[in-house]
Amino acid sequence: MKLKLLFIMSAFCVFYNTMNAQSNQTEPKYIQNWTQLEEAKFYFDVSYAVVKCSPTSKAKVIMNAFNEGGTYPKVGFKLALKDAAGNEAQMEIALFETKIGDMFIASCDSEDHANLRFDVPEGIDASTMKISIIYNTGS
Repeated sequence: MKLKLLFIMSAFCVFYNTMNAQSNQTEPKYIQNWTQLEEAKFYFDVSYAVVKCSPTSKAKVIMNAFNEGGTYPKVGFKLALKDAAGNEAQMEIALFETKIGDMFIASCDSEDHANLRFDVPEGIDASTMKISIIYNTGS
């Protein structure tokens, strides 16, 4: 009986700690919802959103990349950022491996695809920023 009670208490503690940890995670605040960028001629799609991962964090750009075509084994891009006041910045996403059907989605909560996440550069207004893209295949 004591062993059964110990098992039930242990299971409850694990369940409680898991639920508590999940409730402590905060959803990102969207400054700009997902925006589709120009599709590459080789059928590669990129979209971006601007978020604050926590109330005290800097604004970040998170990106979603989808390889529809599978033409190139590596893809990267140069990004031109410009806000409503005319402030400009450049960012480069280095070549990364991809194959047809791959979808990479950056997020606040994971280091997966961290190459597709970056802080909005100093001097750029995150709420009015627009991004244009030039694709790079390394060839």
